[in-house]
Amino acid sequence: MSHDQTLDGQLLDLYLGALSDSERAALQQRLAADPQLATRHAALAGVFTALRSAASDVPEPPTDLIQRTCARVAAAPPLRVRRPVERGEATLVRRVFGLRDVIATAAMVVLIVGVGVPSLLHVRERGQRVMCSAQLAQLGQAMGSYATAHAGSLPFAGWSPRASWAPSSDPTAEVRPNRRHLFPVVRAGTVSPRALICPSTTDVPIPAAKVRELEDFPDARNLSFAYQNMAGRRPTLNRTPSDMPIAADDNPIFDRGRFLMADIPTRLGLQHPWAVNSRTHAGRGQNVLTLGGRVIWTTSPDVGIDADNIWTLHGVQGYQGREGPGAETDTHLLK
Repeated sequence: MSHDQTLDGQLLDLYLGALSDSERAALQQRLAADPQLATRHAALAGVFTALRSAASDVPEPPTDLIQRTCARVAAAPPLRVRRPVERGEATLVRRVFGLRDVIATAAMVVLIVGVGVPSLLHVRERGQRVMCSAQLAQLGQAMGSYATAHAGSLPFAGWSPRASWAPSSDPTAEVRPNRRHLFPVVRAGTVSPRALICPSTTDVPIPAAKVRELEDFPDARNLSFAYQNMAGRRPTLNRTPSDMPIAADDNPIFDRGRFLMADIPTRLGLQHPWAVNSRTHAGRGQNVLTLGGRVIWTTSPDVGIDADNIWTLHGVQGYQGREGPGAETDTHLLK
């Protein structure tokens, strides 16, 4: 091995933590006295910095990656090894990689990670968004079937003066989450529990075998979509404009019915917290279902009738859980 290759190897060992204290001190002295070696050292430092930066942006691998890999290896056909034709033994040629080879290889890794990984993540999210839109469209078809059978009324599970769609400390309140109004279409079998789950979320469907035993979604995570607030004046298929939003990806300023507006400006630094997009797609926008059954993608929540904000009630600043639309065209979507 040449003198330069020895120094290159020591530079690599320095970054890999393989040098003793005396070797590290000697190399530091050599770097101070040799400008060319210092230049190679700086180039290698840039490569390691880029690798660390790229690695920090790579998402965590699936928890079952090891098991899946082992299963693929076990299922693979055995390798066939060809015997050398001209001689009875094969010669193993060992190639020594220099610093230039390492830097070039590392640069390729950085390029692949920096360009390939974000592209794959974007394609994955775009695919999930499209699937989410298709799920919402299935819900729209089920709601249309319900309305046809109920004189134009949207799915509705009833309401009472003591009911509250938000958690309440009032002992006389009957907590009835708004999502329960969608359960009739699930019980009727016009939409499957799995169709109510957007793949961009961690939500889980109700087991189909359990549907007949229930009157409501047991948990907010059993439904990915927000539905029109049914506590006030309700839209109908016969009278209300067909472009009115009636469902969408989940409302970002309510959590299980609890109003979050006081917390959102601090966390997101927004002057108008009601202008945020759904968290389902990382705040990029939301799929919105209209009364006419059309699903649109929008990057603003101000897509209701007359640019109405779909996350809030018109003229309402605080929410206790008993508020409802004052007009049938006032969209307020929540679970």
